[in-house]
Amino acid sequence: MPLKRLKPPLAHCKATTSSGKPCRAKPHKGGLCFFHSDPQKAAELGQKGGRRNRNTYETPLPHVTVPESAGDVKRMLAEAMADIRAGRMDPKLASTLGYLGMSLLRAFEAAEFEQRLERLEQRDDLEKQAEQTGKSEARDNR
Repeated sequence: MPLKRLKPPLAHCKATTSSGKPCRAKPHKGGLCFFHSDPQKAAELGQKGGRRNRNTYETPLPHVTVPESAGDVKRMLAEAMADIRAGRMDPKLASTLGYLGMSLLRAFEAAEFEQRLERLEQRDDLEKQAEQTGKSEARDNR
Protein backbone atom coordinates (compact mmCIF):
# COMPACT_ATOMS: atom_id res chain seq x y z
CA MET A 1 0.00 0.00 0.00
CA PRO A 2 1.51 3.32 -1.06
CA LEU A 3 2.00 5.96 1.58
CA LYS A 4 0.17 9.22 1.14
CA ARG A 5 2.23 12.28 1.54
CA LEU A 6 0.80 14.84 3.89
CA LYS A 7 1.00 18.47 2.93
CA PRO A 8 3.25 20.37 5.29
CA PRO A 9 1.36 22.86 7.46
CA LEU A 10 1.36 26.42 6.19
CA ALA A 11 4.09 28.55 7.68
CA HIS A 12 2.26 31.80 7.02
CA CYS A 13 -1.28 33.08 6.63
CA LYS A 14 -2.76 32.79 3.11
CA ALA A 15 -4.16 36.36 3.16
CA THR A 16 -2.46 39.56 2.08
CA THR A 17 -2.04 42.71 4.08
CA SER A 18 -3.61 46.05 3.18
CA SER A 19 -0.31 46.99 1.49
CA GLY A 20 -0.61 43.94 -0.80
CA LYS A 21 2.20 41.94 0.79
CA PRO A 22 1.65 38.40 2.07
CA CYS A 23 0.62 38.22 5.72
CA ARG A 24 3.50 36.79 7.77
CA ALA A 25 1.41 35.71 10.79
CA LYS A 26 1.09 32.09 11.84
CA PRO A 27 -2.07 30.50 10.39
CA HIS A 28 -4.87 29.07 12.53
CA LYS A 29 -8.30 28.45 10.98
CA GLY A 30 -8.42 27.47 7.32
CA GLY A 31 -4.89 28.70 6.69
CA LEU A 32 -5.68 32.22 7.95
CA CYS A 33 -4.22 33.99 10.94
CA PHE A 34 -6.37 35.11 13.88
CA PHE A 35 -7.11 38.55 12.44
CA HIS A 36 -7.78 37.46 8.86
CA SER A 37 -10.10 34.64 10.00
CA ASP A 38 -12.27 37.13 11.95
CA PRO A 39 -11.85 40.74 10.71
CA GLN A 40 -14.61 41.99 13.04
CA LYS A 41 -12.64 40.78 16.06
CA ALA A 42 -9.59 42.68 14.82
CA ALA A 43 -11.63 45.89 14.56
CA GLU A 44 -13.13 45.32 18.02
CA LEU A 45 -9.72 44.82 19.62
CA GLY A 46 -8.36 47.93 17.90
CA GLN A 47 -11.24 49.99 19.29
CA LYS A 48 -10.70 48.58 22.78
CA GLY A 49 -7.03 49.53 22.69
CA GLY A 50 -7.88 53.01 21.47
CA ARG A 51 -10.45 53.52 24.23
CA ARG A 52 -8.08 52.24 26.89
CA ASN A 53 -5.30 54.59 25.78
CA ARG A 54 -7.56 57.64 25.61
CA ASN A 55 -7.12 59.91 28.61
CA THR A 56 -10.25 61.70 29.72
CA TYR A 57 -10.50 63.95 32.72
CA GLU A 58 -13.89 64.14 34.39
CA THR A 59 -13.02 67.17 36.50
CA PRO A 60 -11.56 70.30 34.96
CA LEU A 61 -7.82 70.48 35.31
CA PRO A 62 -6.56 73.09 37.75
CA HIS A 63 -4.54 75.99 36.38
CA VAL A 64 -0.86 75.11 36.50
CA THR A 65 1.70 77.88 36.76
CA VAL A 66 4.59 77.75 34.35
CA PRO A 67 7.85 76.79 36.10
CA GLU A 68 10.23 79.73 35.87
CA SER A 69 13.14 78.44 37.91
CA ALA A 70 14.87 75.24 38.92
CA GLY A 71 13.06 75.46 42.26
CA ASP A 72 9.69 75.55 40.49
CA VAL A 73 10.62 72.45 38.47
CA LYS A 74 11.77 70.68 41.63
CA ARG A 75 8.48 71.49 43.35
CA MET A 76 6.46 70.32 40.32
CA LEU A 77 8.33 67.01 40.15
CA ALA A 78 7.92 66.47 43.90
CA GLU A 79 4.17 67.08 43.60
CA ALA A 80 3.99 64.61 40.69
CA MET A 81 5.79 61.98 42.79
CA ALA A 82 3.35 62.51 45.67
CA ASP A 83 0.36 62.33 43.30
CA ILE A 84 1.58 59.02 41.84
CA ARG A 85 2.01 57.48 45.27
CA ALA A 86 -1.46 58.67 46.27
CA GLY A 87 -2.94 57.24 43.04
CA ARG A 88 -4.09 60.66 41.78
CA MET A 89 -1.81 60.72 38.71
CA ASP A 90 -1.17 58.26 35.92
CA PRO A 91 2.48 57.14 36.03
CA LYS A 92 2.75 57.69 32.25
CA LEU A 93 1.80 61.35 32.70
CA ALA A 94 4.30 61.70 35.52
CA SER A 95 6.99 60.12 33.35
CA THR A 96 6.28 62.72 30.68
CA LEU A 97 6.43 65.49 33.30
CA GLY A 98 9.78 64.15 34.51
CA TYR A 99 11.17 64.13 30.98
CA LEU A 100 9.93 67.66 30.29
CA GLY A 101 11.16 68.82 33.68
CA MET A 102 14.68 67.57 32.97
CA SER A 103 14.63 69.28 29.57
CA LEU A 104 13.51 72.51 31.21
CA LEU A 105 16.30 72.26 33.80
CA ARG A 106 18.85 71.89 30.99
CA ALA A 107 17.36 74.95 29.28
CA PHE A 108 17.65 76.93 32.54
CA GLU A 109 21.31 75.88 32.85
CA ALA A 110 22.04 76.92 29.25
CA ALA A 111 20.32 80.29 29.75
CA GLU A 112 22.30 80.90 32.97
CA PHE A 113 25.54 79.98 31.18
CA GLU A 114 24.73 82.41 28.34
CA GLN A 115 24.04 85.21 30.83
CA ARG A 116 27.31 84.58 32.66
CA LEU A 117 29.23 84.51 29.38
CA GLU A 118 27.62 87.77 28.27
CA ARG A 119 28.56 89.47 31.58
CA LEU A 120 32.15 88.26 31.24
CA GLU A 121 32.35 89.55 27.68
CA GLN A 122 30.99 92.95 28.76
CA ARG A 123 33.51 93.12 31.60
CA ASP A 124 36.30 92.20 29.17
CA ASP A 125 35.18 94.95 26.75
CA LEU A 126 35.15 97.51 29.59
CA GLU A 127 38.65 96.49 30.68
CA LYS A 128 39.95 96.83 27.11
CA GLN A 129 38.36 100.28 26.80
CA ALA A 130 39.92 101.32 30.11
CA GLU A 131 43.35 100.14 28.94
CA GLN A 132 43.04 102.05 25.66
CA THR A 133 41.84 105.16 27.48
CA GLY A 134 44.74 104.88 29.96
CA LYS A 135 47.31 104.52 27.13
CA SER A 136 45.95 107.48 25.21
CA GLU A 137 45.98 109.67 28.36
CA ALA A 138 49.58 108.62 29.05
CA ARG A 139 50.57 109.69 25.51
CA ASP A 140 48.81 113.01 25.93
CA ASN A 141 50.67 113.74 29.18
CA ARG A 142 54.11 113.30 27.57
